[in-house]
Amino acid sequence: MRSHRIDAPRTPSDDEVRAGRVPRRRDVAGPDQRHPASDAVLELQRLAGNQVARRLLGPAVAAPAPVVQRAPYGLDVQTSQDTYVAAAADLWKNRPDMPIDEFVAATLKIILAEHKAVGVPAFTWTFVSGKGPSGVFDSRAWQIKVNVSKFSSRLVPKILKDLTPAELTEVVGTLYHEARHADQDVLVVRTLLDQRKTPKQVVAATGIHKDVVKKVSGTKFAAAVDPDQKVQAGLMFDVMYGTHRQFLDFLMKHPDTLDVLEALAAPRSTFSAAAPLVKALTTWHPSVLVPKVNKLKALTSPTPVEAALAKRLEDLEVAYSDLLSSWKRVAAAKTPDPVDVADTRDAARSAKDAFGDVYQNLESEADAARVEARIKTAFAARLAKP
Repeated sequence: MRSHRIDAPRTPSDDEVRAGRVPRRRDVAGPDQRHPASDAVLELQRLAGNQVARRLLGPAVAAPAPVVQRAPYGLDVQTSQDTYVAAAADLWKNRPDMPIDEFVAATLKIILAEHKAVGVPAFTWTFVSGKGPSGVFDSRAWQIKVNVSKFSSRLVPKILKDLTPAELTEVVGTLYHEARHADQDVLVVRTLLDQRKTPKQVVAATGIHKDVVKKVSGTKFAAAVDPDQKVQAGLMFDVMYGTHRQFLDFLMKHPDTLDVLEALAAPRSTFSAAAPLVKALTTWHPSVLVPKVNKLKALTSPTPVEAALAKRLEDLEVAYSDLLSSWKRVAAAKTPDPVDVADTRDAARSAKDAFGDVYQNLESEADAARVEARIKTAFAARLAKP
């Protein structure tokens, strides 16, 4: 899942990571992990009411498996990026009155064609509204959820020309970002299958739609997963589905976390709007986050990735602790002290920054953000041409 700033949907640049502009989606653990995800965890990795719009497999007809290439893989290939950027820019320049939903469908269909060429099962998409990010990829439903109301802070766009070039650039980047997660999941599935796990075991461990796993298992790939990709798959599995999934588990239950923290940090903010999130943090902080930080800090030989995650989660734990303490002082007072109110807003700002730091440095997010940044740079350059 991926969420953006309140004032304008966007993917954080490297310089903005510390500003806490974050998330998007689910949780993973290394493909070498043996335990299956529980039903409760799987339920957290989908949005309520999501259904698969169509079957990803055709009739059971015997046919030779397609041969596809995997280097580097998926939407990280330059030719795929060029095709997507050129088509999106052409629509902007020649179809300014195109309805926004048609633009989203047209651009996602371009991605589907690129995915088909490399063996990534087709995803579906749907339009949603309300709180949360402008784009979410749900691996359990194998579906992208698009929130058009988050495309602009000025209005809810109806047609393409309602968006500014900067806003459209963010939209184009976001859609590609979310589709990149399908690439990542296919890599994770392939790695697990290479470990001789059955499709049923892969579904149990990840919650990825069973038809997707079945289709990947029946596809013949020309290139095996290389060592670097295996490492990446392990890191993504750990934070999305496995041993380090705690952060994304919480985020899937509370996808508006960034929006709430950012709103609370604003001058003259209304504290009541943040009450549900604070209530959730009051339970999650001591029961999940603190034990997770302590467990990581107790590792005698942590990997560099574990050490970095431990530091970021520790910073988040401290920030949440400060926020909860400040909030308690404000909530307990009939007429809160202005100093306590200001402290709570400052604590919310620090929590937002720490939250963003954790999210943007998860392997799955860092990879998707890197690919997204390339799309946005190329798209902005095309728009600037006469």
